[in-house]
Amino acid sequence: MKKTWLLITLGVLVLLLPFSATSEAAKRIDLRALQAQGIPVLLEFGRGWCKPCKYMKPILMDMAKAYQGKALITTVDMDANADLVRAFRIRLMPTQVFLTPDGKEFFRNEGVFEREQIMQVFAKMGLPAPQYGPPPPHGASPPQAPKLPKGMSGRPW
Repeated sequence: MKKTWLLITLGVLVLLLPFSATSEAAKRIDLRALQAQGIPVLLEFGRGWCKPCKYMKPILMDMAKAYQGKALITTVDMDANADLVRAFRIRLMPTQVFLTPDGKEFFRNEGVFEREQIMQVFAKMGLPAPQYGPPPPHGASPPQAPKLPKGMSGRPW
C-alpha cells in the first residue's frame, strides 16, 4: 500500500514539475532583449502581494499602452529575477528604474510613482507626452478630479 501511494505521489510531482518551471521561466526578464529594441525602458521592481505594487499595476498598464512603440514598460517580479534585483541594487518595492535606449540608468524612484511623474521623466528623456483620446472642443474646460472628503488622501493604503 505504501508503495502505491509513493508511486502516485511521485507521478503527480512529475506531472506538476513542468508547470512550475514554465511559470517561473515566464516571469523571467531578458534585459538584453528589451534593450536591443533601442527605446527607453521602464522597469518596475515589485512582488504581486505588495499593496503599493498592486496600486501601480493599472498605472503601468496604462503607460505601457500610451507609450507603445516609443518605450517599454514592464514589471519585474523580484522573486523570479533575483539577478536583476542584485544588479540594480533594489532596496525597496516598488522601485521604478528608467533606462536610456543604450541601457544606462537615467532615473530611479522608490515607492509609488504616479502617471504624471512617469510622463515627466519620459519627457526629460525626450519622449513627447502621449495623447489621451480626442482633444476637447475649443474653449471647453478639462474635467475636474473628484474632491475627496477631508482627511482622505486617495491612497489605497
